[in-house]
This record gives sequence, C-alpha cells and structure tokens, in this order.
Amino acid sequence: MKTSLLNKAQSCLLPLLLLFPLLCAAEQFVQLTAEIEINDWDYWFFTDKIHQYPGEDHPGSIFTQSQTRHCVVGDNTWMIESTFPTSKVTWWFTGTNLVEHNLITKETPEAVVKRLSQISRMAMSSPHVGQEDTHVYESSDGNPGRPVRVADLMGFDLPGNICWLAFCSGSFLKHEGRKINSPSAFWKESSIVSSGWSDQTDVFKDSLGLPNSINLITTNNQSIFQYQVRQSTNLLGWNFPLEFYGVQYLPTGANGWKLHLTIKGKVTAISVGSKPQIPAEVLKAAEKSQASLHW
Repeated sequence: MKTSLLNKAQSCLLPLLLLFPLLCAAEQFVQLTAEIEINDWDYWFFTDKIHQYPGEDHPGSIFTQSQTRHCVVGDNTWMIESTFPTSKVTWWFTGTNLVEHNLITKETPEAVVKRLSQISRMAMSSPHVGQEDTHVYESSDGNPGRPVRVADLMGFDLPGNICWLAFCSGSFLKHEGRKINSPSAFWKESSIVSSGWSDQTDVFKDSLGLPNSINLITTNNQSIFQYQVRQSTNLLGWNFPLEFYGVQYLPTGANGWKLHLTIKGKVTAISVGSKPQIPAEVLKAAEKSQASLHW
C-alpha cells in the first residue's frame, strides 16, 4: 500500500519538476494605475505677467486635477494607456518598436473646436467617433523622448513621459551610452541641447532596475531635472515607486535659470498582470505603417 502511494506521488511530482524550469523562465508582468500631478509654474508666471490666457477668457485655476495613466510593465516590454475626455491613446514597446494607437471616443464639444480655430486661425472640425490612427517607430531601448525637436516627440504627452520614466525605463537605463532626458520637451528648444549634461542616477537593485533617484546636471553643475522616489513596494522581486516627485528647470538669459515645473506621482493600484497584447486590427494597421513589426 505504501509503495503504491509512493509510486503515485512520484508520478505526480515528475511532471511538476519538469514544468518548474518553464514556470521560472516565464515572463512576468506588473499592472498598475498611477495619478500624476503637474504644476507648470513657468507657464503660470508667464500668463499672469502679460494678463493673457490662451484658450481661456479669464485665468484658469492653479488647482488642477491629477491625470491618471494605466501601465503594464515587463522586463523589456511595456504598455502605457492614457484616457482623455474625447480619446484614448495607447503605447506599446515591443522590445524593437514603439507602437502608438489613437482612438477617438467622443466628439469634441463645439465650443472647444471654435476656440481652437480662433487660436490657430484655421478652420477646424471635431474628429469622428471611432476614428483610429496607428504609428510605429523603431526603437531598441523604448525611450519615447529621444528625438531632438519638440515636434519629434511622437505624441507622447507629459504625464505619459513621467510614467515611462518612473515605471518603464528599466531596460533603457541598462543600455550603454543611454542619455536621460527631462520629462518636459521644452529643453529641446533651449541652450542646453548644445552644451549637454550628465546624470547621477541610482536604480533599485533588482533585475528590472527602475530609477530610485535621478539628477541631470549641466557642465557648470546646474541641475536640470531632479527625480526622487519617496515610497516603494516590491512585487515579483521588482521594486516599484508608490510615491515620487520631481522638479525641472529651464535656462533663462545668459546664466540664469528658472523653475519650469514640478511633478508628484502616486500609485493607486498595483498587482500581478499579464503580457499586454496588441489588438489584431492595430497590428494590421501597424504593419502598414512599417513593413516589419516584432512582438
């Protein structure tokens, strides 16, 4: 009887032992939701000094709502999803490409369209609900802010850029010769583009390697951008920030600097996730945008 039970236990254990290496090697993913608060002090000082407020008839409140982003993070792949009042924008990094998908979910209010037309001095109309656009960009490191000009930022918005730095930049930071850029793209039109900068970066000591702190410094020891994690948690052996903050500066005049913006971020939900899948119709559109796409 004992021998029979032992043989049965061994027969059940053998498949598990054979499967164990595969389970250990399986890709793991973490999904999270983050709220990002951005205060553009440079913009507020500028508009209040000239008493003009583009797109508005009167000063807008400096107390704004946080912006929410949903992320799925893997070792060398990620997804960042942004939901706006009239659209949803999803970004995927496949390890070799950045894929951007825009979906119009609601018509833009007529008053907003009219206001935008007045600002741009061009006749504008609301995009149709259901309209989609897909673009593919070659990338070996997943850095969405590599291009030099503001116009080349590929549609990655500021809160999305901050989420990428906080949650998705681990594989990028491992690349030899990588160059960390500050989240806001306005530095691309400033003098620091030609003078350059270095970084002092501390990463979490795990296989994902997200940043714990960053300090971007010019050649004359001026901080351009500072980032710091205040609270973190560990999931699947990876460290993720739960609360973080940052400050970005811009050059003004010959030797002066001014506060550009401050950011605060917090994770409101985090759990084990699954590999983000690019929908078949998006892949099809992506293949039209670029001949080869690896996922």
